[in-house]
Amino acid sequence: MTKIRINIAIVLINVTLFTQAQNAIVQKDSFYSPSVQLQLKYTVILPASYNKNNLVKYPVVYMLHGHTGNYTSWITYANLPVNLATQYNCIIILPDAGNSWYVNWTGQTDIKQHRWEDMLVRDLIPDADKKYRILANKKSRAIGGLSIGGYGALAVGLKNSNLFGFVFSTSGAINFCKNIKSEMARDTLDWNSPQLWSDGAGIIDVKNFSTQKQRTPKGLVFKTAVDADVYDPYSLLAKTDTVSLPFIHIDCGNRDDFIKDAFEFIQLVKAKTNNYSFIIFPGRHEVPYWEQSIIHTFLVMKQADFLK
Repeated sequence: MTKIRINIAIVLINVTLFTQAQNAIVQKDSFYSPSVQLQLKYTVILPASYNKNNLVKYPVVYMLHGHTGNYTSWITYANLPVNLATQYNCIIILPDAGNSWYVNWTGQTDIKQHRWEDMLVRDLIPDADKKYRILANKKSRAIGGLSIGGYGALAVGLKNSNLFGFVFSTSGAINFCKNIKSEMARDTLDWNSPQLWSDGAGIIDVKNFSTQKQRTPKGLVFKTAVDADVYDPYSLLAKTDTVSLPFIHIDCGNRDDFIKDAFEFIQLVKAKTNNYSFIIFPGRHEVPYWEQSIIHTFLVMKQADFLK
C-alpha cells in the first residue's frame, strides 16, 4: 500500500481517565521491570466488547508519551479519544518511560540501570501479553508516539522489526541521534543530557519515579557516537531489509520545528519501501495538532490492514 491519503471528519471527544468513556474500558496496571529495576505503571484501554467474549483476541497499539509525560499523558494531556479502542476493536497500551527517550543508556552517571528499550520489549510486552487477550505477533502489534515518543517508536520499532508490524511517529524528534552525534563532533552538550532541560513540578504516582528529577536519568544518553548510531532511525532504516520493515507512518504539522526532519526521513523511507504513509496537517507542536493527527493515524492503520 502506498502513500495513503485520507480525508475524514474530525470529532473531538472529551474523556476522563480511568472511567468508561464512550464504552471503552480504561484502567491502569503495573509491572516490575528488571531492566530498570522499578515497579512501573501503564494505562490499558480495552474495547467495549472485551468482556463479552473471552475467546476473542485483539491487536495491540503501544503509544509512547512525549517529554515530561507519563502513562496518563496521552489521555490527560493530548486528549486521546479512548473510544478508538472500540471503534477499531483493538487494545491500546500507554507505557511510562519518564525522560529516558526509550533507549538503553550508556553514559549515565547515577549508577542506575537505564535500559528503557529493554523495559518495553523484554518486560512490558510480555507482561501485557500474559494479562490481556492480545494477538501476540508482529502483524498485530503496533508502536507509535508523539514528539520524543515518536522518535522512541521509530528507534524501538525499527530496531525490533521482528516484533512490530506498524510503526508511527507524530511530530517526532526523528533527528535526536543525528543531533547528538553532531554535538559530539563539536564537543558541545544539549540533546545528549536530558537533565539540562527536564524541569517540572508535576508529581506522578509511581514510587521512586514520581518527580521529574527522579524520572530523568543523570549523565549522557550515549557515551559514544557508535552508541548513538545503534538507536538512530536513519541507521536502523538503512540496515533493515525491506521485507522485514514494518509499515511506517509519519505525520507532522506544517508549522512544527520538526517538519524538516520528517521530510528528510520520509524521503529515505520512500526509497526503501512502498509500505509507508506521510501526512502533513496544519499545526504546531501542540495538543490541538495531536488531537487531530491521532484520529488520522488510526484510520491509516485500518487502511493499511493492520486494524479492521
